[in-house]
Amino acid sequence: MASQPTALPSPGILSTRALLATLVTFVACAPAWPADLQSILAGAAVQPPAEIGFREERNNPMFKEPMVLAGRLEYLDAGVLRKVVEAPFEEDILVADDRVIVTRDGKTRKLSLNRSRALKTILGAIEAVLAGDQAQLEAAFRCDVSGSADAWSLQMTPLAKAVARRLSSIEVTGNEQAVTGIRISLPNDEWHQMQIGNDLSP
Repeated sequence: MASQPTALPSPGILSTRALLATLVTFVACAPAWPADLQSILAGAAVQPPAEIGFREERNNPMFKEPMVLAGRLEYLDAGVLRKVVEAPFEEDILVADDRVIVTRDGKTRKLSLNRSRALKTILGAIEAVLAGDQAQLEAAFRCDVSGSADAWSLQMTPLAKAVARRLSSIEVTGNEQAVTGIRISLPNDEWHQMQIGNDLSP
């Protein structure tokens, strides 16, 4: 029996397939949309209570090399932050009610944030990012955004001259889902660089 000739797809089907292939290629190769402050804050916002790990390097000209800390960060409630250092020593830092409570080696110290405007501004910026509060950030900082929605950087420079004398800038980096890093730059080449995530190398 003679074999039946193979049916060829119609020109319309070929055109449709070609169009779909072109669209898929375009989407796969298209660059990510540029980031803007409103969109990155919406993606970075966290609903408390929340907890995540961190690895921090602290550089001070008095140190021979940066000090490396590791532990976890907790966003317990609006206005309530906690930093638990687990290595190379143990320390608990709780921020609540405009106070910082530091517990280490069984001893507790308390500091009013009203006595350190720079520290209050830093902590306020971190909470504003977690809460997605654009108005609070722009009230205290000039905010410059760069990168794309899946790899952005937010550079914050303090507006108040009194704060700027003690705080050079804060840079927050992240992606569409979360904040991945915070760098706090202080005068005289002092800085704190923090990586944020649950799978960080020691």
